[in-house]
Amino acid sequence: MHSIYNLLITIHVSVGFVSLILFWVPIASQKGSSLHIRSGNWYVNAMYVVAFTALILGLMLFIDPIATKFPNHQYNEEELFSFISRQRQISLFLLAISILVLSNIRHGLLTLKAKSNHSLMRAPSHLALNTLLVATGITLLFTAAGSLSILFYIFAALTISIGVGNLRYCLKSEVPPMEWMISHLGSMIGAGIGSYTAFFVFGGSRFFAEFLSGQWMLVPWVLPGVAGGLAITLMSRKYSLKYKKVREKFLAAKS
Repeated sequence: MHSIYNLLITIHVSVGFVSLILFWVPIASQKGSSLHIRSGNWYVNAMYVVAFTALILGLMLFIDPIATKFPNHQYNEEELFSFISRQRQISLFLLAISILVLSNIRHGLLTLKAKSNHSLMRAPSHLALNTLLVATGITLLFTAAGSLSILFYIFAALTISIGVGNLRYCLKSEVPPMEWMISHLGSMIGAGIGSYTAFFVFGGSRFFAEFLSGQWMLVPWVLPGVAGGLAITLMSRKYSLKYKKVREKFLAAKS
């Protein structure tokens, strides 16, 4: 189990590092161009690998944290309880990030396929995945109340809001023209938020610990969510204004 864990960590970190770079290529390239489509596919595939490995790692840590991480270490009773409790909190956070990434990547892809047939967004598997995302956020909220971790509160709010937002979009009877683009971009950026949050929390914690201490450590952890939320807001406003007349005609025709 320990060797499988180490192998998955290697795959997860390696592909995760590549995905952090790939994230910016479709964002910066012209929408609809061959580079945007090609790099977007690379990014999606990389994120699927990252999310699924994180999901397996999180489950392994939750089920048997000792055999997974330190099978040969000897613990006294107090150390054992503390270690298992801590690792299960970490595993829950890891599971939340992996479900966030999976739901956003799938949502982003479905919005492209469902441009002319919104009913595709109501696939049972996709609705279940976003419902699971909301449930995970609620679980994080209760865990935060027990651990007093501000990061858990913040990420709980993020996962719940994204899950509810995705479900609301999916359950609409019909959507105005080009709203799929806003949802698509928001979902892909949302996946990036999860990826960068995981990097700062797990990968960059030691690095930032040399420069930040106490509550200041929350800054790099919260930064991806704040920056990503701002980017989603600005892009939504941009495309809403760009297609304002088309949307107005659509709404007028409905009324």
